[in-house]
Amino acid sequence: MTARTLAQRIVMRTTKQEAFEAIRFHDCDPEIVGAPTGELVLTIDPFRDRYCIVEEGINVEEVVALKSVVDHLHSRLFSFSLKARPHAGLLHAASLRRGNRRILIAGSQAAGKTTLALRLVRAGYDLEGDEHVFLEQDGVIVRPRACRVKETSLALLPEAAEVIRSAPVYVDDFGHKTFNVDPRMIGGSWRIEQGNVDCVIVLRPNHGGRSSLQHMPPMAVAKALVSELGLREFGRGASIAAIAALVSRAKGFDLSLGDHVTAVKCIDRALDD
Repeated sequence: MTARTLAQRIVMRTTKQEAFEAIRFHDCDPEIVGAPTGELVLTIDPFRDRYCIVEEGINVEEVVALKSVVDHLHSRLFSFSLKARPHAGLLHAASLRRGNRRILIAGSQAAGKTTLALRLVRAGYDLEGDEHVFLEQDGVIVRPRACRVKETSLALLPEAAEVIRSAPVYVDDFGHKTFNVDPRMIGGSWRIEQGNVDCVIVLRPNHGGRSSLQHMPPMAVAKALVSELGLREFGRGASIAAIAALVSRAKGFDLSLGDHVTAVKCIDRALDD
């Protein structure tokens, strides 16, 4: 089982089938342009009534439940990803490309970024990621992670629902399911590359309504992006400067997200504008 950061490949190994099925939720192996080839080995070893999580031969954690193994790996993989870009701002956004043009889709939690991103994949866009984007002065690059699709969102993706249900799954304490979806499962590509942004879409949910698009001035786009920016201990000023540089180069739009068919047409027009 493999996960990725922008600095290394992380190989996760276990001898237990049930542990293998659980940690598949963190499977993530996109093509990353120019990424180093370092490797880190994590082993999940069953020991009596618990699991030992071993990093490069060092026992770092012991837990009883497989869910705890998955939760621990989630935290560790996120930490490894942050270390790969220690001074970059971390923007909560999806990133996609159409041809040689890149679009960022930003919005609050549950605004609909992931389902819209997967709709765009079905429409011919190339998805880089649906969660986090590192911001730097010379461009953006996605934090490697597969798409996380909630079971409740499958009704919005009926043509892909059966395939998504076959993806690795995480079940929370309330029985809610989240699927780990490689965009290649639904006919897309998965290639991550650093570069500039051509278009920023800021989402506003309009559930049950019709989608509509309007231009946003740069200052309004910057304000919306700052609200979705995770500021690091170091380089806060640089992160704000990176947003200012981004909005000075990219077109900005406000998308009232209702029906997906119209939303995809709106985004097509935004890139062609």
